[in-house]
Amino acid sequence: MSLDPGAAWDDAAPAWDTFVENGDDYYRTEVHGPALLAACEPVAGRRVLDLGCGQGWFSRQLGRRGAQVVGIDISAAQIAHARRHETIDPLGITFQQLDAARIGTRWPPASFDLVTACLVLHDLPDAAAVLAGARDVLVPAGRFVFSILHPFTDVPSHDWEPDESGESGGLTIDRYFDLGPRLVHWDMPRLTAFWDSPSWHRTLTEWSALIAEAGLRIRRLSEPRPTPEQVARFPQFEPATRLPYFLICDLARE
Repeated sequence: MSLDPGAAWDDAAPAWDTFVENGDDYYRTEVHGPALLAACEPVAGRRVLDLGCGQGWFSRQLGRRGAQVVGIDISAAQIAHARRHETIDPLGITFQQLDAARIGTRWPPASFDLVTACLVLHDLPDAAAVLAGARDVLVPAGRFVFSILHPFTDVPSHDWEPDESGESGGLTIDRYFDLGPRLVHWDMPRLTAFWDSPSWHRTLTEWSALIAEAGLRIRRLSEPRPTPEQVARFPQFEPATRLPYFLICDLARE
């Protein structure tokens, strides 16, 4: 099992860029992305470090709202796509290839007003270093606002049980307390290519401990879900109105 996130996301870069830019990643564009952006506000005029920026989608959402954004990602191929989008539609965003665990050594203290990460931290092996580094680069009143797949439903063992109509009924989950890495196989039909990427399962208890040990405190937690109007447009969203798919953590320095 390869646990190299950089290599995995280098391989996935062309298909990932198409997936996001074509609107096929509709949970990102419709549900958790807008919710994360709302949690980050106000961003206009703020210095923002976007971790695991990938091909730059969330960095661009911040930039369009007036933030001064630096986006980093461990994948050189993802950064190449992000820079290409910046060239086509300049927003003043700087993109750099960098492991998020190294941000504390890359920038001096008080370099940023806000640090963000859109569905990234659960894909990183050393979340403790990322959290500690985020605290180090923030101004005293700064915040770290990030989203992850919800630990309750994103478990090592889960499967949807069909209802009487053959649609998604109940979700059977198991192995919640099995911590550590696993491979996620990206094989959705709307992808132009398939790939595997590593992910690290952590319980809510472990996330809470990591946050506290990094010298951060939880200001607010939120669990975004689709609206009835969104379900009318995307019927596949319906199960996400019954179970939490995403968790947004709004943190501040102690």
